[in-house]
Amino acid sequence: MTNVNESGRSMVEMLGVLAIIGVLSIGGIAGYTMAMNRYRANEVLDAASKVAIIAMTGNGGVGKALDAQQAKDEVGLGTLPCEAEFTATAEGVVTATLTGCDEVVTVMNSIAGSKATNCTGTSCTLDFSGNTSAID
Repeated sequence: MTNVNESGRSMVEMLGVLAIIGVLSIGGIAGYTMAMNRYRANEVLDAASKVAIIAMTGNGGVGKALDAQQAKDEVGLGTLPCEAEFTATAEGVVTATLTGCDEVVTVMNSIAGSKATNCTGTSCTLDFSGNTSAID
């Protein structure tokens, strides 16, 4: 009999490496998705705070209500990551209605803290009346 010295990796070692790579990939994809939803929510909150500022300072500083088209025209909301419509009262309460970004409403609720109320489905009411900062 001859003694054969084989070198290389066994099938079990290779499967272990593939399992580790798979777990790391899933974690990375989940983290990326959460980061993108947070980015989208921040963009929407920023636009909502701009709409609130326009509504509170419009009409010679007295304030004026803005419907969805006026908000889009005055703030230039063409670059948002979601289809969003904003309506605002003269006191700075903004209702954001999002289309195609359901996860963003949930993230907005956690980011905006006490400013966000009635965040359900595709709509969220944001109250900027005391402070126009998007985040508490």
